[in-house]
Amino acid sequence: MTLLDDLDISVLAFVADHPDSTVTDSAKVIFRPKDTEELQKKDALLRHRFKALTVAGFLVAKSESGRKVYKVAREKVTFGPELRGINVGGKKLSHPGLRKDYCIILFTEDGVIVRSLDKLEKRWESK
Repeated sequence: MTLLDDLDISVLAFVADHPDSTVTDSAKVIFRPKDTEELQKKDALLRHRFKALTVAGFLVAKSESGRKVYKVAREKVTFGPELRGINVGGKKLSHPGLRKDYCIILFTEDGVIVRSLDKLEKRWESK
């Protein structure tokens, strides 16, 4: 799992802010469903994402009181305000579009992914 879309990044950001949360907790906040039926559909959609993110090593799952709760794998996911540069392989990288943004940094088998959470939040708010 190298290609992470906006929904995957949103899930990781939510779980980082709310450790030991469930898939349903995430569905309620990310999608704000208007009724139980819509919540069930969004919950089912997110279950597949949570499983893929767990298999990829970005999330860690554990059973607690008969329910599965998740936390972010800190060795693969980190966050940083005002990302002015990140040292990757001895070379400091920066991007002018990310300098003042709060970012998520993901360490994958293929390299490093840096995404702006500020820009992502604006996209979700416009939907």
